[in-house]
Amino acid sequence: MSTLKERNAERLRKSIAGERADGHAVFNFYTYPFFQAATHVNLDEYFHNPKVCFESQLEALEMLDGCGNLVPDVGAVAETSALGGKVRFDEHGFISVAPAEIEELDDVLAIKPGDPYGDNYMRCALETLEYMVQHCPEGYKVNPHAIMGPFTVGAQLRGISDFCADTIAEPELVEAILDLVIETQINFLHAQEKILGEPLHHVLVCDDLSAFLSEKAYQEIILPSYDKLFAEFPHTQRWLHNDSTARHIAPYISKGGMVAWQYHPSITPHDALALTEGKVTLLGGLNPVELAGLTVEQTIEKCNEVIDSFEGNPRCVLAAGGSINQVPIENLRAMFRVADERKI
Repeated sequence: MSTLKERNAERLRKSIAGERADGHAVFNFYTYPFFQAATHVNLDEYFHNPKVCFESQLEALEMLDGCGNLVPDVGAVAETSALGGKVRFDEHGFISVAPAEIEELDDVLAIKPGDPYGDNYMRCALETLEYMVQHCPEGYKVNPHAIMGPFTVGAQLRGISDFCADTIAEPELVEAILDLVIETQINFLHAQEKILGEPLHHVLVCDDLSAFLSEKAYQEIILPSYDKLFAEFPHTQRWLHNDSTARHIAPYISKGGMVAWQYHPSITPHDALALTEGKVTLLGGLNPVELAGLTVEQTIEKCNEVIDSFEGNPRCVLAAGGSINQVPIENLRAMFRVADERKI
């Protein structure tokens, strides 16, 4: 008899392939604030000690019947830290990055593509990936580190407001930054392939900031950047995490080669299906802030309500449209249980 983990993984696979499964899958985007909340891990050790990161994740996933995979995790700073971004930590140990000193095109041209093995957080991610591959227990898989969308990395480097304004006033500067970022990310993905020993099955692209652009700019800037990035990875599935207010760019997500989209909770599953014309697997339906405050019984009721709204469409996957950092383990377990019990 298959395990809950196996059944959920197979349902997710079939959904992304556009095939009919016997039920809906659950998808959770696990990141360091969740693992800290679940295991009380020291984040300084989590980011800098592969063994600690591995053990913290495994401990949390075991609480969820193994529903999830191991993944190296240095937050959103991997690429930016290699291109001049200044990594910083807040009072809780959360990691982020401040913009680099970029004022004009010559500043960009002076920056070399980031070295995945240099003194930066791409190297930290690779060291953790290697440790996870070496110590991965039976029944688990190791996913590659998520990447930021090229535009999101560019905005981190230049500053969000300035970079958005640059798309109108300084298009050459934007193009130069994106080319620099994409070359860095290609190197990072190749380095991960080398450690995993096989082509990347899928990569999660986190690109909330791309939704700050107009439909026209999204088509002219974002879509080509995805094509450039994945040109060397033609068999790698592109999964998108964009839980910004992305309704206006939703019709173009499939044109960026994305096969799955984790969307904002303000968008209903019905609207998300209409906006994407059924071409993309949709990960969402639940509001993580609401979910964090519910009892288990209320969570079960809410999950059933959302699954009802899917109307049996296999392209719909039950997920919180954003972070699950503060959602109790018991509520996450209830999500998996409800989805497993409901059949299409």
